[in-house]
Amino acid sequence: MKTRQLGERSILALLAEFSIPAIAATLLTASHGIINRIFVGQTLGLDGINAVTITMPLFTLMLAFGMTVGIGSNVLLSIRLGERNNDEAERIIGQSIVLFIIMGVVIMLIGHFAREFLLRLFGASSSVMPYAKEYLSVMVCGFFFHEMSFGVNGFLRGEGKPRIAMITILIAALLNIFFDWLFLVQFRTEIWGAAYATLLAQFFSTCWVVFHYISGNTVLKWRLKYFRVDFSLAKEVFMLGLPPFIMQAVACVLQALQMNQLMFYGERFGQMRGIVKGGEIAVSAFGIVFIVSMFVYLTIIGLNQGVQPIVGYNIGAGKFKRVARTLKLAIICVTIFTLICVLVFFVCPNIILSPFVNKKVAEDVEMLNIAIRAIKIFVSMLPLAGVVIVMTGYFQSNGQSKTAIMLTLIRQVVLFLPLVIILPIFFEQILSGDGLDGIWYAVPVCDFGTFIFAIYLLKRELKRLKSLHQISEYNNHKFETVRE
Repeated sequence: MKTRQLGERSILALLAEFSIPAIAATLLTASHGIINRIFVGQTLGLDGINAVTITMPLFTLMLAFGMTVGIGSNVLLSIRLGERNNDEAERIIGQSIVLFIIMGVVIMLIGHFAREFLLRLFGASSSVMPYAKEYLSVMVCGFFFHEMSFGVNGFLRGEGKPRIAMITILIAALLNIFFDWLFLVQFRTEIWGAAYATLLAQFFSTCWVVFHYISGNTVLKWRLKYFRVDFSLAKEVFMLGLPPFIMQAVACVLQALQMNQLMFYGERFGQMRGIVKGGEIAVSAFGIVFIVSMFVYLTIIGLNQGVQPIVGYNIGAGKFKRVARTLKLAIICVTIFTLICVLVFFVCPNIILSPFVNKKVAEDVEMLNIAIRAIKIFVSMLPLAGVVIVMTGYFQSNGQSKTAIMLTLIRQVVLFLPLVIILPIFFEQILSGDGLDGIWYAVPVCDFGTFIFAIYLLKRELKRLKSLHQISEYNNHKFETVRE
């Protein structure tokens, strides 16, 4: 069986084979998000960028529900494949699809009936509200297609077909770019054109991945008897997917807080310099910085997606030494990658951020200046953040959900939440500077603090894996002796 390669081949070769397609897929995901922002920025300007940015907390919350099922089921799937229990793996797939359908309906209803309340909560101003409502109304309808594509791609990676998963994302990325160009540039639509471009791309990529799975070319099959709610299995999936849910749900709350802080201190920043719409400019600058930095973070997540089936399979097979080697290699790769990214962001931020703005508009130029300063601060501790992301993904992959949750909560709640409130006040009242700088600096300070704790967890986990390997070797030796 092809899945056996996960426990036998060179780890470096496996990491390359499984991570590169996953990284390529996440880069494509990030790239069409970036190109979407470029089209919106160039055709609709500040209001368009602001509308897309202000909806981010809600989409983060939507993603939290999708990742709970997607990642939880994929961790369980990899472990069952390692145990060579294909029937149970197929039951997991059926359960996950049913859960995606239920969540898709719930999210669509919430997004439709509570959108104005939620947007006000996230800090949307009266001038941006119509754009944000229009964009959100369309996007919530495509939630099911996005999560189906994400989840089924994980199933394909789990059974050793990472290239097919990459092609799925490629289809979505290329179609999203095409539809953005068609609606925004050719048809000159309002913000709803950008939303429909994303929805249609997700719909067609879902059709492709579903067709591939039901065509009979996969190890695991979709069986109608498993398309039902199984509460015990659903609970197991949700528990394994709880760390990314908590991570994204907390991120939603923090993004909402961050938006309101940016609006408040952005207005003060604008008043001091005679700039109109200072708050909206600050929010839009954050939106640009966020989507560009997500290009890096999604690459690390792509590496984690490649690591996940290797870790899950080898845990199921009892090969703990291979698990430790996989973790170490992942950290080395992420550290090299993030160091290169920091260098690029510091050397040429203007080249990276300029495509998002129209330099003929004064508001856009001011937004660019704020974004250039912000991104240098944001990424200053990126290599440390990369290690934290790898460790969190690793703990999700091996079923240590409580440890992953703890690491997430330390970063988001214990450190970032108070920092994003306190640092702007500190910068204004103690340093006599801009409160906006305090919001930007909250990120690297938080990354540094979380890294210290992650190193402690890493040392403890490597020691545990070494002990498990020794026990496994002893048991195998004892078994062979008895046989002789």
